[in-house]
Amino acid sequence: MSVTSVRLVEKRCVGCTTCIKRCPTEAIRVRGGKAHILTDLCIDCGMCMQVCKHKAKIAETKTLDEILAMPYRIKIALPPPSLYAQFEGNRNVNRILTALRRIGFDAVFGVARGAEIITEATRRFIAEHPRSNEEGPWISSACPVIVRLIQNRFPSLIENILPLISPMEAAARIAREHFKEKGYRDEEIGVFFITPCPAKVSEVAFPRMVEKSAVTDTVALNEIYYKIRPFIKSITDEEIETLQLSGEEGIRWAHIGGESEGLGLNDILAVDGIDNVIEVLDHLENGLIQRVEFVEANACTGGCLGGPLAVENPFSAETRMKKVLRHNQHPQYNEELMEETTNVASEKILENEDNLHLSSDMQEALRMMAERDALHKVLPKIDCGACGAPTCFAFAADVVRGEAQPEDCIFYLRDRVKEVAQEMVNLSAKMPPSIKQKEDVQNEEE
Repeated sequence: MSVTSVRLVEKRCVGCTTCIKRCPTEAIRVRGGKAHILTDLCIDCGMCMQVCKHKAKIAETKTLDEILAMPYRIKIALPPPSLYAQFEGNRNVNRILTALRRIGFDAVFGVARGAEIITEATRRFIAEHPRSNEEGPWISSACPVIVRLIQNRFPSLIENILPLISPMEAAARIAREHFKEKGYRDEEIGVFFITPCPAKVSEVAFPRMVEKSAVTDTVALNEIYYKIRPFIKSITDEEIETLQLSGEEGIRWAHIGGESEGLGLNDILAVDGIDNVIEVLDHLENGLIQRVEFVEANACTGGCLGGPLAVENPFSAETRMKKVLRHNQHPQYNEELMEETTNVASEKILENEDNLHLSSDMQEALRMMAERDALHKVLPKIDCGACGAPTCFAFAADVVRGEAQPEDCIFYLRDRVKEVAQEMVNLSAKMPPSIKQKEDVQNEEE
């Protein structure tokens, strides 16, 4: 089942074509003057949210008020490492974690601890399962956008995806198990991830690596930022609680290259930005990248620091992250949870979600492909977007699926008008003899 957390705010949409031109999977159409998201193609990268000047795309998350109103005995916040780089002038992770408790969470479990656990698991797994140049490198499974992108556009690389759960999921499992050991029932525990991107929202609702997510729900990082910012400034040094669970290795996952830095491998490729990732995956698929052991790919520029739901731009956040990392070379830990771990192996087999096929029936699909290709040949191939589709090829596919008409293309319509006009001229010269003879007689009398 395909699902997306990105939604259109219809009253804000003016029907421009900016989003359809920037969507990496051609998952948006403009119909009836409004954008429409094709959920079977959307990978929740958030690019449409970032490029829309009218703020017509949003990610559906829970608000803090909604979370605090939920009837859980204990509510646990899962802050990502990217949260720590959002605040100017603060480098103390424990200050931020204390502020999360001040706004209403009963407990805090940093996802950076889950990142450390996944780093160690990745080291062991790659050592035990080396891949040859012919097989290609292992690809990180941490970014759900990249996992969905591979399933949709690069299915031949599915077997290269590291079969490990995400740091978010690992942290949620440990936090949940810890409080179950303290006497809480599972249904009494609410675990809430503070997400920098819409993809994590979908991943919680419909996980791809686990049967059921240990995360209860998500709240946007930008909302939490504004809730805790006043406390960041007002909390005194004496009031700071020791809540941190991880050091530099887990925190640096927030920026691109941070995941692979701790693996101790010689040949690593780290790439960020969805367009750059697509180019790298294309090269991998075609065997143009050799002698690489591990690929760390992140859809957002700068890694999770550049998430659509982050506040600070990724370049300023990167500067702040370096300061946070320097400050945390000798952190104050909450040692109670430091030794706890969990099973991090993926529970599900990833499937090919290549949505380029037009029908599940092979014969029908072949017929529709031939019809699509024939129509594409007569289209202008300038990808103007006036038809509401991002490319002429996508438009041709829409037509054969019955989602558009050939005349929606203004160039095709212009040519058809010319053809019909010429047909009218040709028909006028082919009148029945009886009518033509009558007209000749009238002309002679005149």
